[in-house]
Amino acid sequence: MSPKTRVPVINAYGVLKFLHVLSVIVWVGGITGLTVVTWRVARERNRAALAVILRHSSTFAQHMVGPASGVVLLTGLAMVGMGHIGFGTFWVLLGYAGIALHGFIGGLFLRKHVAELTHLTTGQAGDDAALLAAARRLWTTQLVYLLILVLVVAAMVLKPTL
Repeated sequence: MSPKTRVPVINAYGVLKFLHVLSVIVWVGGITGLTVVTWRVARERNRAALAVILRHSSTFAQHMVGPASGVVLLTGLAMVGMGHIGFGTFWVLLGYAGIALHGFIGGLFLRKHVAELTHLTTGQAGDDAALLAAARRLWTTQLVYLLILVLVVAAMVLKPTL
């Protein structure tokens, strides 16, 4: 068969990989964008705008990040099984750890820091130092969270072994 007569083949593994990568983009890209916007608005001390951003960020996390991370997990598990990679492979275990840390950091720390910052935005006047301190705590937690996600993405791409 000549190269001109080749027909591209779409298989289940390719579809799963596409959904996996697309979900990672939605998840990590969305969180990265919201992190930067939240920090910039918090530094401006615009409580009304920050309250709106935090409300929309929470909605995004519930309706996009949660489902996207679920799709990442399910498609990843399916690809490991379909590709006979092995569920105990080092880089696959790093993926499991990333999902677990996502749930732990997101569900416990990020939610707590967003609630604290949201509470500080409810009044028009208030303690700017407390607002900035709460924003810094959220920013630091978001950076740690994103660093973990970047390391997991690197492990999925580079596939290190022990």
